[in-house]
Amino acid sequence: MSEEVKRHKHNSWMFILAYVFMGILGGVALDTMVTFLDASEATKGIAASMAIIMGVGFYGGAALLLVIPKLGYKKVMAFGPISIVIGLLLITKVQSVALVAIAASIVMIGVCMFDAVLSPFLSCYTTEEERPKVFSTTIWTNIAGMVVGTYVGGKIISTRFATRLGIGYGEAKTLTEKVADFNPTQLAAYVGAHKDALLIFAVVAALALIPILMVKEDAKDYKVVKKEKKEKINWSAFFNKYIILYVVFIFLIRFGASLITPYYSVFLSRMGIDRSTTSTLISSQHFAIVLFVFASPWIVKKFGRVISLGGLALMSIPFMLLIANGSAFGSHMVMAVGLGLFLRAGFMNAAQPVQQSLPMEFVSKEARPAYNSVIYVAQGLAQVVAGILGKQFIFSKPGGYGTAYYVTGVIYAIAAIMLLVIFTKKYNRLSSDDKKEQAA
Repeated sequence: MSEEVKRHKHNSWMFILAYVFMGILGGVALDTMVTFLDASEATKGIAASMAIIMGVGFYGGAALLLVIPKLGYKKVMAFGPISIVIGLLLITKVQSVALVAIAASIVMIGVCMFDAVLSPFLSCYTTEEERPKVFSTTIWTNIAGMVVGTYVGGKIISTRFATRLGIGYGEAKTLTEKVADFNPTQLAAYVGAHKDALLIFAVVAALALIPILMVKEDAKDYKVVKKEKKEKINWSAFFNKYIILYVVFIFLIRFGASLITPYYSVFLSRMGIDRSTTSTLISSQHFAIVLFVFASPWIVKKFGRVISLGGLALMSIPFMLLIANGSAFGSHMVMAVGLGLFLRAGFMNAAQPVQQSLPMEFVSKEARPAYNSVIYVAQGLAQVVAGILGKQFIFSKPGGYGTAYYVTGVIYAIAAIMLLVIFTKKYNRLSSDDKKEQAA
């Protein structure tokens, strides 16, 4: 094995390790931070606008991708953990609603920018043959981190809530079933418990810097070297059918997801599910993603990339309807909702490695960060549009959080069918697979 190959493998593993930490922090941002914001009347509006906050995160990630050709991957990635530490410290210390919104946005930029860097970074350090396995490993280990972050976050909140009130864990857990009925003392303890959890995870964010600093980077990894004249990005090369329609597909998927994923904790809490169980249910769906993404290379090999991506998205739709109607199951509500969350998340995310790696084949190495930036701008726009429409027309109505699952189901169906019709013939199989079939 050459030194260059060793360096590439080393960098891939350092990214995977850092991404595990970022998975933990992503789970915290989408669970602990959301319920922290929703607990206070002053910041409920921020929690209801979480899709917009995530949109800001995507825009931040897209902007940072554009400076990679100048700064390199290492420096840009280091910004992620640093911004999360700063954001978590601010969100637990400031009283201004505007500053809390800014702090939440800083946290989401730190989380989302790492997602944005994933595709061009790993495409740089992997071959076409090993890419499916490396992408799969990277994503399922990240989601495993989210399982830990969500599960532990809920347990820390309930434990600290009990300690602050001087009561037992079981009693504290039961109290969190009806946060709306808290008296001022209980509410203050509940908010304080969230702050305790967020400060603990600020330390985790600092630890994420270690593997990033261990990345062995060379200028040729992210730009063309030894050229007398600096070449500008050829944006006109992006105007072809596949590049544009894939951005449309990503926009639709993110738009649909943004109507439901930022609000799991809020929706389940309003169904009367206690805080600890809510975190357990959300953790279970992340665990489902781990299992399904782990099986992703086999699924893709069996059915092809595009069929896996589009077909599995269609299979997730019935389980969204199960979640939306969870209260109809009475005493079995938690089981029904848990099953729906588990299978929706599993099917929808099983082909996530394909979703990340496929668009990198449409453009050259130098253009990958720019194209991924375009994709993330589209996703950011989807987040903002979903946040505005959700807040104005869906979440403001009784049962609005449940209605969002129906809307998302329709959007997923449109996106998946478009993908299958347009991309299957040309991109369902790797070029190396096609050559093997022709040779046979």
